[in-house]
Formats: sequence, C-alpha cells, structure tokens
Amino acid sequence: MTELNIKRPLWVKITGYGFAAVLFASVAIGGMAWRAQEASSDEALQKQATSDLAIIQTDMTAIQRSAAAMASVMAADPEMALAIEANDRAKAISLYAGVLPQIAKEGGLLYFTVVDAEGNALARIHKPESFGGSMLGRRKTVGIAVKEGKVASGIEPGPDGNISMYATAPVIKNGKVVGAIDVGVPMSTAYFGPLAKKLGDEIAVDVVVDGKLSTRSSTVGDKSLLTPEEMQAGFEGKPILKQVQMGDRDMMVTVRPLHNFAGEKIGVFEIAADATDIVAAKTSAMWTTIIGTLIVSALTLVGFLFFARALAGAISRLTRTMSKLASGDLSAEVEGDNRPDEIGAMAKAVEVFKQNGLKARELERQADEQRNLSEEQRRRNAEQDRIRAESMAEATSGLAEGLSHLSSGDLTFQLAKPFAEEFEGLRADFNNTVEQLRGTLASVANATSSIDSGSREVSQSADDLSKRTEQQAASLEETAAALDEITTNVANSSKRADEARAVAIQANDSARQSGAVVANAVDAMGRIEQSSDQIGNIIGVIDDIAFQTNLLALNAGVEAARAGEAGKGFAVVAQEVRELAQRSAQAAKEIKDLIGKSSVEVETGVRLVSDTGKALKTIEEYIVTINQHMDAIATSSREQSVGLNEVNTAVNQMDQVTQQNAAMVEEANAAGATLATEAGRLRELIGGFQLGGSVQAGYAPAPAARRTPVNAAPHTKPVSSPARSMVGKIAKAFTGRSGGAAAAAAPVAESWEEF
Repeated sequence: MTELNIKRPLWVKITGYGFAAVLFASVAIGGMAWRAQEASSDEALQKQATSDLAIIQTDMTAIQRSAAAMASVMAADPEMALAIEANDRAKAISLYAGVLPQIAKEGGLLYFTVVDAEGNALARIHKPESFGGSMLGRRKTVGIAVKEGKVASGIEPGPDGNISMYATAPVIKNGKVVGAIDVGVPMSTAYFGPLAKKLGDEIAVDVVVDGKLSTRSSTVGDKSLLTPEEMQAGFEGKPILKQVQMGDRDMMVTVRPLHNFAGEKIGVFEIAADATDIVAAKTSAMWTTIIGTLIVSALTLVGFLFFARALAGAISRLTRTMSKLASGDLSAEVEGDNRPDEIGAMAKAVEVFKQNGLKARELERQADEQRNLSEEQRRRNAEQDRIRAESMAEATSGLAEGLSHLSSGDLTFQLAKPFAEEFEGLRADFNNTVEQLRGTLASVANATSSIDSGSREVSQSADDLSKRTEQQAASLEETAAALDEITTNVANSSKRADEARAVAIQANDSARQSGAVVANAVDAMGRIEQSSDQIGNIIGVIDDIAFQTNLLALNAGVEAARAGEAGKGFAVVAQEVRELAQRSAQAAKEIKDLIGKSSVEVETGVRLVSDTGKALKTIEEYIVTINQHMDAIATSSREQSVGLNEVNTAVNQMDQVTQQNAAMVEEANAAGATLATEAGRLRELIGGFQLGGSVQAGYAPAPAARRTPVNAAPHTKPVSSPARSMVGKIAKAFTGRSGGAAAAAAPVAESWEEF
C-alpha cells in the first residue's frame, strides 16, 4: 500500500485557527482597553467641566453676596430713607454718584437703582436720565424686598432684556418699608471674559427669547459654541458632551441649564473646557493598543507556525507507519511511543495493532500443525467412544425398565443389576428416589384417612354453628329495631329540652332588659326630682324679687304722694308695678305648691318603680335558676342521646358481624364438604399405587368413624340475651309504655343458645 496523499496538511489548519483565535482575542482586548480609556477620558472631561462650572457658580455667588452687602449698606443710610420718602430723585443720586466708578472698578457692581414703596424706579444712579416704571412685574427680588422687607438676590432679566445678577435690600424707617436699593451685575462678556481666561475655557450664555435660545454673551465673538438643536437638548436636561476644534486646541463643550431667582429655567450655560492633553493621551493610547495588538498577533503567528510544524511532523511519521502496517508489513518500527502526550498514546495504540498482527500469524501456524495429527490417534479415539456408548446404552435400558414399573404404580421395583462405573451413581439415585416416594405416599395415605374423618366432623359442627348464628342474627335485628325507636324518643326529648332552654334564655334576656328599663326610669325620676327642686329654688327667687318689687313700688307711691300733682303719673305707674308684683308673688306661690305636690308624686313613683325593679330582679334570678336546670336537662338528654347512638351503632355492628359470621359458617360448611370429597378422591388415587405388603394391608379402606355432634340437652332452658334485657330497661325508663319497643324487646322462643 502506497503512502497516503494528504491534500490539506494539519499544520496549516492549526496555524490558521490559532492565529485567528489570538488575533480575535487581541482585537477584543485592545478594543476593550481603548473603550475603557475613552470612558476614563470622558469621565475626566466631565469632572473638569463640572469643576469649571462650580468655580463659575462660586464666583457668581460671591458677586451676589457683594451686591447684597452693598445694597444693605446703602439701604441703612438714613439720608437715603429721607430722600425716598421725599421722592427726591436728585438727592438719592447725589448720595452715591461720586463713589460709583470706584465701586464698579473694585467690586464689578454696575447697576444701582433706588425703588420707592410702590415698586417704582425712583432713580438709577448709574444712569440718571432713566427713571420711572414699575419693577414688580419682572423683578421678584424687588417684590420680596418691598412687600416682605427681606433681602433677596438672584438672576433676573434687566430692563433691556439681558440677564443680570441682582441683590435687593429694603429701606426701613420706623419699622416701615419706605423703599428698596437694587444693585446688579450684568452677565455679559465683560464679566465672563476674565473668568474664562483664568480657567482656560470658553463660556457662552444663551437666554430664551420668544421661545428660542438666543446668545446674550460669549467669549468667542458673541457666538454660541453649539448648534441650536444641541442647545435645546441641553436646555431640556439631556446630557451634552461634544468635542470641537478651536484653533489648535481640542475643546469639550458641555451644557448646563440656567435658572432665575424663581427657579425657572431661562437659558443655558455653554462651557468649553480645554481637552487637548486628554484627547492627545486618548489618541496615543489608541495607537499603542493597535501597535501592541499587531506585534502580539505576529509573534503568535510565528509561535503557532513552529508548533504546528512540529506536531504535523510527528503525526506524518505515525501515519506512514500505520500505512505500512495496513499493507501487511509488520516489520515497520513504531516511533514516538515514549512521548507523554497524545502522540505517544497514538503510537502505543499502533504498537498494540502490530503485536496483534504478529499473534494472529502465530495462531495460523499452530492451526496448520494441528491439522497434521496422525491417523492412529483418531482410531484410538473411535474405540474409546464405542465402549462409552455401550455402557451408556446398558444404563439407559435399565433406567427405562425402572421408569416403566414406576409409571404403572409399582413402587416396590429396584434396579439390582450393576451399571458401568461412571453410571453406578445414577442407579443408586434411582433406587433411593423410589424408596423415598414409596414412604411418602404411605404417609399421605394415612393422613388422607384422618383428613376424611376430620372434615366430616368439621362439616357437622359448622352446620350446627350456622343454625345458632342465624338465631343470634335474628335476635340482634330485633334489638337494633328497639334501640332505633328509643334513640328517636331520646333525640326528641333532647330537642324539646333545647327549645325550652332557648325560651328560658329569651325570658331571662327580657327580664334583664326590663330591669335596665326600670333602672333608667328610676334615674329619670331622680333627675325630675332634682329639676323640681331647682324650679322651686327659682320660684323662691322670683317670690323674693316680687316682694322687693312690691316694696319699691310702695316707696315709689310714697314719694309720688309727696311730689303732689307732679307725681300723680308716677304714682299710677307705681301702683301698677305693685299690683304686678303681687300677682307675680301669687303665681309663684301657686307654682311652688304644684311643684311640692309633683315632688311628692315623683317620690311615690320612684318608690313604685324601685319596687318593680326589685320584683323583676327576683324574677330574673328565678329564670336564671330555671335556665340552669333546663341546661342540665338538655345536657343530660344530649349525653343520653349520644350514648344511645353509640349503643345503637354497636348493636348494628354486632348485627353485621353476626350476618358475616353466618355467611362465613356457610362457607366453612361448604369447604368441609368439599374437603371430605377431595379426601375420598385422594384415597382412591393412592390406592392405585403398590406400596408393599405391610403398608397396603394397613391401608385397607374402612368407613370413617363419624362423631355425633353434641346438641343442647332437651331440658336445657334457653338463656335470654343480655342486650335484650338492657334494651327493655332503657325503653321502660324513657318511654314509660308497656307496648311498642318494650314488647319488641321481649324475649322470644328463638333466643340465643349457649354452645
């Protein structure tokens, strides 16, 4: 067999697959590293933008605090309060016009406005020719200072629409707000320019005007840093981070919403942070990753090439060896079997194939030698086979004769003629088997006679037991019927006791409610008595008032008499008042008498109601006692009913068991008869065997002795059932009738018998 033609060498595939895997892994690792570097760069840019924004906001907060401090100082000036009260614009401007340039230069504060108590601009110190107009509509800080008397600061639109940082302080005189001082700084390029230069950033502020974002200040020539769409997205709160090129610098622009004093979004901050170093580092990391990936891939390709060539060489040598073995050349040497890897295992397996081929050749040689045995040896073997066949035929003939006697029932036959030596054990085993079978059948014959006699006795006894069981079942059936009727009566009694108990409980509840009603009536009578006493006291007061009024009228009459003609009219009035006082006293007396009588009647009613309550309490106690007795009777009736149900259940179970016993006795009787018949058939079958003279004579069939069953003596008196006696007593106790269930429970002639 020629060498195999390999079209696709294994080392090429291994090299290709390994290089592809390593290249893929290198690219994946490089990509993840570059992605991590990019994420780190973005995070650094975000942190830088956040830090710059925090610095800007800190500076704006400091400006607002400075403005608030300046506004508070100016508002505390008494001359300013007098100027505002007097509506003196010129005086208000002259107070601080001289120091305004110095304040603007050192503190950056440019706007100074004096506001009156109505929120109108009394004077603008930075712009004297501009004054008037209400500031409450567009300036929340002014409204808080004027209306609430508090200092307020924040970002708000100015009169020209541009946004500024303002601080407003109230001017208070004698505890009353008479006006306010408003100080501001415009959020213009002039303010953000130095701050952006200090940070190395670019800043732009865009404000919403007519629903669109408009750039109000910018450090890049009053232009925005992003497109309108990107600014709108930042205004809506979406994260914006964009890289832009500004000259030779790489800038990362981020957007933050801008809120006014009221918390409303009015625009956005655009902050461009210098990211030249970060972008350069990210680009360097990307090229480093690419170059590293290429170097690792090249080195891996070379390594896999050397490894694949070495592996392919070992496999090629092993393939050539297998080709030689397949062509029948078992002299080929197997190389590489001492290697510890899979190639070594394959070489060992090939060596096993080679050794198996050598062993097959040796077996073929031995088979050829075996076919060359001599003819003499074959003849000797044939003679030995003939002698063995004759001995086997003799043994087979003897066994056939013995089996013939055995099949005819002759168990006395024995094999007396000896067999060949190797078959002598078979003859002895046959003789022993026949001897044991003869003894076994003799024992079975004797046992069959005893079984026949016993089965007849069992059949007779089962017949007698069946009759007694039927009598017992009839008695139990009558007992069960009587118990059913008693159980029904006891259940009815228990039900009536429960109904009586329920009626007693209702009566008890009614008596208790009546007692409560009486108690309430007693309380009401007591309250009526107290009210009567109070009315009596009031009538006494009225009586005293009438008496005093009578005295006063009397004195007035005396004084009118002394006055003469001038006091006649007054005397008539005094007389009328006196008569009215007398009638009031009379009426009060009558009412007092009636209240006295009513008190007596109320007291009598209270006593009667109390007596009624006591009587109802006594009735309630009697009803409780009756209820307790009825409860005891109901409980006893339920217990008796439960007990009778249990007795009834037990008697029914006894009835069912007795019926089952009767059926089982019938089955036992039939089984006994069947057993006797089968015993006779077995005796006839055993009679067909020859068991020897002594045994055959001892088994002469004779009629089985039958035992007469022992019946109850004629003079024996039937014993009455204890269950019948118990049921009769229960029936008399609960029904009190002589007939019905008692008559059904009376003993009859077919009572249970003792056996």
